[in-house]
Amino acid sequence: MSERFPEIDWYCDRCNAYLNVQPGFDDHHYIWECTECGHKNSISAANIYESEDDYRNHKR
Repeated sequence: MSERFPEIDWYCDRCNAYLNVQPGFDDHHYIWECTECGHKNSISAANIYESEDDYRNHKR
């Protein structure tokens, strides 16, 4: 199955762990529980940012 969001790197909103390499990660899941800290992350187009600065400015 192809990725829903090809070439997008996903990071945990709590601990910043790289989600793409976590066992079983699939961006077809709408929620992904980080295997590092257990935080439930939303995997959706609304959570794709152009840069880390864009992400930080959006969260304010």
